[in-house]
Amino acid sequence: MSGKVYLCGAGPGDPELLTLKGRRALKEADVILYDRLSNNELLKHSSSEVELFYVGKKANKHHYTQSEINKLLLKKAKEGKIVCRLKGGDPFVFGRGGEEASVLQENGIDFEIIPGISSSLAVPAYAGIPVTQRGISSSFAVITGHEAANKKDNSVKLEKIANSVDTLIILMGVSKLENIIKRLLNSGFESNTPVALSRWGTKVEQESLVGNLENIVNKVKKIDFRPPAVIIIGEVVKKRKELKWFEKKDLYEQRILVTRPKKQADEFCKLLNNEGAKVIKSPMIEINKPDDFSDLDKAISNLKKYEWIIFTSINGVKYFMDRLLKKDLDSRELKGINIVVIGKKTAKKLNEYGIKADYIPKNYSTKGIISGIEDYAKRKNLKIANSLFLLPRADIAPKKLEKDLEKMGAAVNNVVAYKNGRPEIQEKTYKMLFDNKLDLLTFTSSSTVINFIKGIENYRENRDNIDIFKNVKVACIGPVTANTAQNNGMNVDIIAEEYTIGGLYKEILDFYKKR
Repeated sequence: MSGKVYLCGAGPGDPELLTLKGRRALKEADVILYDRLSNNELLKHSSSEVELFYVGKKANKHHYTQSEINKLLLKKAKEGKIVCRLKGGDPFVFGRGGEEASVLQENGIDFEIIPGISSSLAVPAYAGIPVTQRGISSSFAVITGHEAANKKDNSVKLEKIANSVDTLIILMGVSKLENIIKRLLNSGFESNTPVALSRWGTKVEQESLVGNLENIVNKVKKIDFRPPAVIIIGEVVKKRKELKWFEKKDLYEQRILVTRPKKQADEFCKLLNNEGAKVIKSPMIEINKPDDFSDLDKAISNLKKYEWIIFTSINGVKYFMDRLLKKDLDSRELKGINIVVIGKKTAKKLNEYGIKADYIPKNYSTKGIISGIEDYAKRKNLKIANSLFLLPRADIAPKKLEKDLEKMGAAVNNVVAYKNGRPEIQEKTYKMLFDNKLDLLTFTSSSTVINFIKGIENYRENRDNIDIFKNVKVACIGPVTANTAQNNGMNVDIIAEEYTIGGLYKEILDFYKKR
């Protein structure tokens, strides 16, 4: 029995511009064939068992020829697989989707076309250029630059098309720009006709260049403006000055290093990306299960002895609850225990297990936590002295919270629920730092700082002993992390007053807005 092929448009680059139907096709697919211009982030919508084939094409360099792609589509479909052919932009706009659909039709393979947002419309929009505008442009044409550059190629009547529409949009034309401009000028276009080029449009790498038919070629050569880019020609280009929005974002082009653990970095990265930042993910901590669960298991077996549990992180909740469930126990074991959590995200994680925290301190510093617990205990007529506290935490968690509770007369069992490990040294990250290609370093714990510094020490061998922090800004989630950074030679420019990812993001945004 034959399978099915989805010819799916991936959109222009911004992963959030994928259609809902496209996301469903990716999720259902047994096999995905994806292009160079389709954002690899889209592959996260696929199943963990999907078979992936990169079939991208670049000028003079093809991983697969079109004939080989066609054969691969047929082969996988005839094996009974659901195949998603993920194509940048829209499959029927210079995407050779029609050719692939014809091959599938001729061989009796079931297929569907899932349109995507074409770069021909999306990229001008992200550059602040409307392809139509009342009183300026009531028509536009989209053509391929490869053919438009060659006057002998009769497939594109550039002179006739260009003189029949108000806005001309050219895809895949940067390498042929000089020939295209010559044809337009020879066809009667004024030399001062506005032109814009926008490369990697809709992605955080987006760059735009504006000129006119007379000077645009020299401008492109001067800064070595390379493809992939969309070319827009016409009076609407003048609207960019007024309507430019994407490249005016507060963090546009700022290269920001995120050192959070890999599985916990997505939210922070998304916030930064949404403001135009170029995020470099370089985890400085790995969260792992402890070498030995015996202490945690013993605590779980004796939960009735505890009056209080303090969860200081999402990881503490996850590893504690997972171990509880693995022992065939559930949330009923926590009945009667006062549960304190540090942070709304930790409280949300606890809610996933059907448990509501009794108290969430407003101040996340150790002093604020202690003071908050003390006030809460007084209001609820609860005792701290001679009470037994359970703290399921990381193996390297600071001891101050434990010691301050003991000073109040409490007995504290600080058990290891998870380990903070150090990932392998990521040389690309340190090379960027030494080459002044990072604008902001972000740290969400003292551990991320310490592991980062250790990586520098290893990387620095046989290199000049330069001040690598001179031209880079540093942001820390709170005063403890900031103090660690300062003790390791960094000038800390941003410290979050609220010790959360949201608080850190807000402080970063405020800092760059003021600049």
